[in-house]
Amino acid sequence: MTETVVHVTTLEQWKSVLDVWFEHGHRWLSGKTGYYEIYFTQDNSRYLDLDRGLITRCYSGLNQTPTHFIEYSDFMAQQKEDNKMATVYEVSQSVFDELQRIKAHEGTSLIGAIVAHEPFIKSIEIGNKAILRYLADDPAIKFKVKEQLYRLWRIDDGGDAVYMKFSYGTPDWAMDKDAAFTAPLEEIKKWNNQAWSLEKVD
Repeated sequence: MTETVVHVTTLEQWKSVLDVWFEHGHRWLSGKTGYYEIYFTQDNSRYLDLDRGLITRCYSGLNQTPTHFIEYSDFMAQQKEDNKMATVYEVSQSVFDELQRIKAHEGTSLIGAIVAHEPFIKSIEIGNKAILRYLADDPAIKFKVKEQLYRLWRIDDGGDAVYMKFSYGTPDWAMDKDAAFTAPLEEIKKWNNQAWSLEKVD
């Protein structure tokens, strides 16, 4: 296997590349799977490296920028050309569960189940065409449950809510919850202590 280095610019792109590699059985150098958002958010890693089936990361700057890499858009186009990847949509657990019920269409036909749930299907912001293809078992369309993210918050001495964030790799705080450090529960627990309270990110 040849080495592949992919340049990403957003956390969503970071996760998409990892989804492709995890689906093909690749793992981090540690042997684990997981998005490890902290590498992207705190450590400013913008390059994912797959070599001999193992995933590592490269920092941006600090003379660690790889000399040979492909852009995210080229990587994803290559995956589609090779027919190695279905289009994957992330939805909430409740939406996913309801789609499974419609797909099962117990006691009625699939068309009947779709018609009966038309308002619900139209309310999903993905597009009716992709949903209908998924319900009809098109292997090129997949849905998965969006990973629940969490953040830490507390009430300061002035009675205001503040949220934990990172500033140049050091834990800090912000009054804007959209600026908070968000991560899966396992990662957030590493930073939690008696001063902070835990909450789900909507």
